[in-house]
Amino acid sequence: MTKIFPYGLWIVLAPLLLSSGESAGEGSLPAFGRDTVLVWKISNLDYESQFVVRIAEFDPDRFVEWEDTKTQGTIFMPADDLANAKNYVSANLFQSGVDTKGKRMTTLWLSRRIYGDLKSNGKAKCDLDGVAALLTSKGKDRLLVEVNKSVQELPVLVVADGRGSERWFLDSEKNPLLVKHTLRSFTQVLTSITTDRANTLRWIKGNKLNNPPR
Repeated sequence: MTKIFPYGLWIVLAPLLLSSGESAGEGSLPAFGRDTVLVWKISNLDYESQFVVRIAEFDPDRFVEWEDTKTQGTIFMPADDLANAKNYVSANLFQSGVDTKGKRMTTLWLSRRIYGDLKSNGKAKCDLDGVAALLTSKGKDRLLVEVNKSVQELPVLVVADGRGSERWFLDSEKNPLLVKHTLRSFTQVLTSITTDRANTLRWIKGNKLNNPPR
């Protein structure tokens, strides 16, 4: 699924992938917004499933619905948390049948503060699932993802957490989305992004759509 460029070739391609001082990834994707659909494949030994997220609001707050093979729910993350939160959680906000709201935490997306520390310093102190952790950048890679039915190579930032997990995030200050997570036999990888369909939302509708839990 991944393709790693030789160092020399990366030096040649880098000027083409970077523009105006932005990280690779800015401009590589259509803008996320209402009705964007994200699909991850989850595998663990012989088990395989899909995990789906649909976006009701992307900016400045983030309001999403999610579902797996058995459960569904919604998550609201305020703009200030997306900018400044120092707590990244893997599962706490995913509660079956519940509308949850982040409180000084994010999930699926790094806060811009954590992302900025990783880009500037190569590491970031944060709370990971409620426990103090040090995230370390292992460099850049690229991941093949289907975007609106066409396969694209997306630039990613590879991050280790010191606990055996490795997470890959889009190398984008505006959209540091989790695209891959591995821990021993567990793998979660983004396989599809859809931004060109309308009326994809199933759970966030009507009054809930017009009045998010800000």
